[in-house]
Order: sequence, then C-alpha cells, then structure tokens
Amino acid sequence: MALFGSTPPSIVSVFLSVFIDAFGGLVAMPVLPYLVYSFNGTAKDIGILSAAYQFASIFSMPVTARLSDKYGRRKFFLLGFLGSAAGFITIGLSNQIWSMVLGRFIGGCFGASMPLAQAYISDVVGTTSEMSGKLRAQLGSVFMAALIFAPGFGGGLAQFTLQTPFFVATGMAIFGFILAYIYLTEPKKDEEEGADDPEAAGLVDKDDAEKDKTEAEKADNEKYVKNLLYIRLLWMSSFLANFGFRTMITVLAPWLQYKFGWTSKEFGFLASGIGVIGIGANLIFYSKASKKFGNTFSSILFGSGAGVAWLIVASSRKTEDGGRGNFYTGPLVYFIGATLSTMCNAIATTSNKTLLARYATPMTQGKVMGTTESINAVAGVLGPLVAGAVFDEGWQDWLPVITGVFYFFSALSVLAVYLHSKRTGHKVEKYEPKMVEFNTVMSELIFLRSRVHELEVEVQTLKSRVRKKSGEGEKGDGDGQFEMNAMHGHHGHHQLGVL
Repeated sequence: MALFGSTPPSIVSVFLSVFIDAFGGLVAMPVLPYLVYSFNGTAKDIGILSAAYQFASIFSMPVTARLSDKYGRRKFFLLGFLGSAAGFITIGLSNQIWSMVLGRFIGGCFGASMPLAQAYISDVVGTTSEMSGKLRAQLGSVFMAALIFAPGFGGGLAQFTLQTPFFVATGMAIFGFILAYIYLTEPKKDEEEGADDPEAAGLVDKDDAEKDKTEAEKADNEKYVKNLLYIRLLWMSSFLANFGFRTMITVLAPWLQYKFGWTSKEFGFLASGIGVIGIGANLIFYSKASKKFGNTFSSILFGSGAGVAWLIVASSRKTEDGGRGNFYTGPLVYFIGATLSTMCNAIATTSNKTLLARYATPMTQGKVMGTTESINAVAGVLGPLVAGAVFDEGWQDWLPVITGVFYFFSALSVLAVYLHSKRTGHKVEKYEPKMVEFNTVMSELIFLRSRVHELEVEVQTLKSRVRKKSGEGEKGDGDGQFEMNAMHGHHGHHQLGVL
C-alpha cells in the first residue's frame, strides 16, 4: 500500500483488478508458443492465436468502454473476469489448434480492463497532466508488476504440463471476480454527480436541466471536434508502436530459441526481469521525464529511443551450444537492447495515453480510450500475422529491425501533433472532474436553503408569541400561515423548489 500511499482507495481497487487480470494472462504467455508446437503448429499458428485475441478486442473494447460511460465501470470489470476465465479454461482443455484459437477469441471479447481503468482514472481525478499522468504511470507499473512475476511463474508451472498455467490463469480470473465484486465501487464522480444533481434535489426546473445538459453536450462536442485531429495523430502513433511491438513480441519465444537456444523457462524468467525494469521506468523516470520535457516531447524522445533499442537487439549475434557461446555479442547485446526498449516504451506509452486523456473531453473519455485500445487491437491482429509469415519464411533476423522502424514512425506522428499545434497556436484544456462554477452555485443554494429554514423557525416563533398574547388560536394560525407563505415568497423559496 505504501507504493500507492497517496492514491485514492477507489483507484487502488482498480489497480488490483487490472493486476489480477494481467497476471492471469501473463502466466500463460511464455507457454503458448510451445503448446502450439506440441500440436505440430508453426509460427504462423502462433500469429493466428495472437490475432484471434486482438481481432475480438477490436469490437469489444470500444463497445465496452462506451457502454461503461452509460451504465458504469464496475459491472464491466466483473464481466471481463468471467470472460477471461472462460477463455483460459477453453485453452487449457484444448487438444487442437482451432480450440485454442476459440479460447483466445473468447478472452479477447472480454479483455477490456485497461481502457476501463483509463476511463476510471479520468472519472475520479480528471485529466490534469500531473495527477492524471502520475496515476497512468502507476497503472502501467501495475501491469509491469504482473509482468515481473507472472511469466517466470508460468514458466515454472510449465515444468509440470504445458496446460497447467492456463488452469492457474482460470483460477486467477475467478479470484479477481470475487475481489472486484466485494471491493470495487463505481467512480466517485458518478456518486457525487448523483448526490449533487440539482434536478433530483428540486433545485432547478426539469426543462431547464435538460436545456443545460444539451448545451453542455454541445459545448463538449465542439471541444472534441477541435481536438480530433490531434487525437487521430495520437491514435496513429499508438497503432504504429503497437504494430511494431506485436510483430516482435508474438514470436519472441521462438525467436529466442532460434537465436540463443532458450526454452519457455528462460523466456519466462527473462520476461520477469524485463518487467522489473519497466516498472522502475514508470515509477521513477516517467514523472521526472514529464516534468522536464512534457508529455509530448517525452513521447517523441522515448518513442525514438525504443526504435534505437530494437536496432541494438537486431545487432545481437546468434549463439551456439544452447546459448553458452558468444555471450557478449549475443545474449548480452540482446539484454541491453531489450532493457533500453522496455524503459523507453514504458515512458512513451504512458506519455501517449496521458496526451490522449487530455485531448479527450470529459464526455468522451470512455469513447477515446476504448477506440485507442481498439486501434491497438487492429495492430495486434496485423502484427502477429506479419510476424508469423516473416518467421516461417526464414527472415527472423529482420523482425527487430521492423519493430524499430515502426517505433520511429510512431514518434514522428507525435512530432506532427507538436508542430501543428505550435503553428496554429492550439492549446488543449485541462479538464477537472467537477466544474468550479457548478460547485460555487451549489454552495450558494445550500446557504439559501439553510437561511430559509432559519426564517421558517423565526416565523413559527412569532406565531407562538401571537397566540399567547391575543389568545386567538385559530385566527393566529391563519395569520401565521399567511405570514409564512409571504416569507417564503419574499425569499425565493418558490424559485428554489423543494429544498
């Protein structure tokens, strides 16, 4: 808890949900390629498995995110856990490639925890660069924490059977559902808006409330349209980076086996080690980088750095003897490049998502984040298919180069955002979860309600005095009632409604 000591409790519960969801999926990550090979599959089959998950995500992520805008985040977190469990158990019980593809497709239909978490953060703390960026960096670190422990754990479980990690992942998803059902709540923004709704409290007329709502939606849409060009460029950046990343990561296990003779055990522990570096980069370096360079320049700088890192990976030499020969020119060079790539990718990705959250308007957070993940899913379909084809054609050494080039193009897309906004003078607004004007009006109305109540008490006191002095109870009641109604009219009680 010390790691997230200043983080709102509701956000911590979301982090926990994302961690368990990610852990369950990553436990199976180092095993999946070897399970495919056990069924006499090829690298193309591995690509198809990855593409099946991402293809389902293309449709499920934006739909889930938009529905969560309307019906709430919590229920879709819960549904996601159940869907993930169904996908994992299907793969664990599979004995053919097609049933594994089905399991991956089912998992993709319900794998929307990340965009839900991104939208949840915007609901609670808004999109100001410092706090929003800090929480998004922590969210990335939560994923990296799962990446630290899960692959090594999965590699160890694979020593029993290749199906064991998938059964464990099923249990993790069910466990996540139980915890989320007990502890996960709807964002405070939704609760506060319901509690302070002036229409529900009778503070404004229903027609006026509808008119204000329509005007707010219109203003929000106008801001969204103004920012749409920059959002699209950031979407392009995200697509290019994810395409490059998926191209390499999909066949990383067989690539490491081809290059250094490593098995699922070594791959699992390598992924865990890289995860340690990634979480450190997010927690330590992202905050410093964003303060020093800003999110735009951080995305450009570290996106380019990731491209350079993958070129370093491409320069590593193939070893013999199961990875024991040519260590300094092979595995060591790869580890340096992979370490640099992980650090740069973590910072660039967090910067990109923070920029997207800032350019999205309050009413389009779920839409923008859901579409972002959907676009990433398209990259996740195309990248694995390209990777499998390239690997099976014997062009394995070109895979890191392809990844590096796409990272460079990703950085160029963010550079286009900077150059265009500088030329046009466009500045993105920083949105808060609540409007200061609304809070001010609500405070004044609450004061008026308190004052009216005090006046009612004073009138009742005057009524009692009149009754005692005149002894005309019935007449006094009538006069007193007249006085109270007059007082209500004079102080605008009719205008305020039922307070």
